Amino acid sequence: MGKRRLNNQGFTLVELLSVVVILSILMAIAVPNIISTLDRNKKETYIGDAKKMISLVRSQMGNRINKPGYGEIVRVNLSCLDNQDLPSDPEGNPYDENETFVVVVRKNEELVYYVNMMGKSSNGNTRGIYLTDRSNLEKDNRMTLVRKGIAAPTDEEIRNVTGVSGTIRTCVN
Repeated sequence: MGKRRLNNQGFTLVELLSVVVILSILMAIAVPNIISTLDRNKKETYIGDAKKMISLVRSQMGNRINKPGYGEIVRVNLSCLDNQDLPSDPEGNPYDENETFVVVVRKNEELVYYVNMMGKSSNGNTRGIYLTDRSNLEKDNRMTLVRKGIAAPTDEEIRNVTGVSGTIRTCVN
């Protein structure tokens, strides 16, 4: 009987290197796409949270929250609302309950809503939406509204953005 000889050869170094190179190329393409998709999803969540907060204020306007008069600004902090639907930002950080708010002004018999969303990490970094009109949340460039390093607007900045120079009535709990 003849001896059968098995082919015990493994992969060559060239074959192993080519597999590593191919995997590296695939990772170089896939990882940035995954990261940008995750970031885009977080931005969409910020936009959705801003719309949700405006809806909460609109539903309570006239009931729990008095409507603004002419020349008056009503600022409704997150702490004034039933915020169980908005416990944290898409990064997992809590929304700042005093710097996340909706501003309501009366313009030409119509109530106009502005929103400021601010999540703050434990190391002090912020990310969110700086004071913007509700209509901007529907535009094609809405993703640019979500920014890092935002600061809370001052009362003077609120007056400038809304175009109303009157008093600011704040709802705080």
